[in-house]
Amino acid sequence: YLPFIYRILTFSIVFLCSFLLVFQVLKNETILYRCLAFLLILCSPLLLYYSYNFLPDVLALALLLLCFVLFNQDFDKYIYWILLISGLSLLIKTSSGIYFITFMSVFFLQNVRRWNLKLTLAGGLFILIGLLVAYYDYTYVDARNTEFNSYVFLSSTMPTKSWKEFIQIFDTASRFSDEYFNKAQQIVIVGLSLVGLFKVRNLSFINKNTQFGVILSLGLFSILLLFGVQYMNHDYYIIATFLPFIIYLIIKGLQHVSEYIHPRTGLILMGSLAIISFSIGNNRYFNRMSEVVWINDYPEYYEYKWLKDADLKVDSVVPKDALVFSVYSPEPNFALVHLKRKGAAFNIEEMQREGSPFIWYLKFLKTDYVVCYSRFVHYFVRDHPAFVENAAVLYQDDELTIYKKNGY
Repeated sequence: YLPFIYRILTFSIVFLCSFLLVFQVLKNETILYRCLAFLLILCSPLLLYYSYNFLPDVLALALLLLCFVLFNQDFDKYIYWILLISGLSLLIKTSSGIYFITFMSVFFLQNVRRWNLKLTLAGGLFILIGLLVAYYDYTYVDARNTEFNSYVFLSSTMPTKSWKEFIQIFDTASRFSDEYFNKAQQIVIVGLSLVGLFKVRNLSFINKNTQFGVILSLGLFSILLLFGVQYMNHDYYIIATFLPFIIYLIIKGLQHVSEYIHPRTGLILMGSLAIISFSIGNNRYFNRMSEVVWINDYPEYYEYKWLKDADLKVDSVVPKDALVFSVYSPEPNFALVHLKRKGAAFNIEEMQREGSPFIWYLKFLKTDYVVCYSRFVHYFVRDHPAFVENAAVLYQDDELTIYKKNGY
């Protein structure tokens, strides 16, 4: 029940923070219009799928949306809360720290000509939070990465090395465009962008929103240079980086254009777009929940049915508190959740790699029990014959084979 509680809590927080932002920015609109606008924005396929998930990116997104609620309401009054909440987002997801820096930078620019105690205290709080997160990252996260020989998920940079590679990031990531935003949302974004082009000349660089956009854009550009290669392979990397500000811009854009549209016409347009958005988002959500996911007309396979009742099978032969390794897992993120066990999971490439991390972890964590997807047993025999020859088979069927290490 704990995974369910965590996921439903995460989804509820995202739902609530998105709701608060829409209702705060569009406070002059009718309740029905705001509800429809909220539905339109919430039905991003990416947001729907990952909101009910385990990713820290989603919680970081929710906290940043809450920061935008306070930013839009009264930036000066709520600066301490904004720094604390965006600092928590930084702790949860390091790449979201660009917002923490941007909020403080904008507050500095807004107050530098009239230096006051609040600016001094905010600066002190900013430095303190930054030092605490850096200390935690160095003494715990980096130490654990070193201990477990793990350097993934933005723990180290993957810089863009050439202009060609920089362009390739956008070209490759574009296959996720319909996952980032559905067609109804894309229509809104394009429409608001066109409106924005005519308003560029009216932008004031002393306006907090303009300053925020410029500084954040520079920060996001630097992230693309340092970590851009990651965006080619993972659709969810935009959740805690690009998505918070895009959502804020969409809502601010709707606030602006609604002033020039007749309320009844606006309600009809928003209702139509919200219904289309919900229909597409709902369809994409159930597509993402299947084993064969279609991304830009190409299938991607996420096998999980082999793990059905896997926890019961493991419990029948493995002591309750014992660690379990799942090997040749097509989707390693699924394995331990379905097994309801602590341990480690290794995908096919990791198991076939020379100097496989499976061997290192096996010795480091002193694990005795290994679960293998049965259709990859012959791979296991081929790649790790010494282990298989010295292990006892505790359970085997068409889906699972469970081994116990024996003197390996």
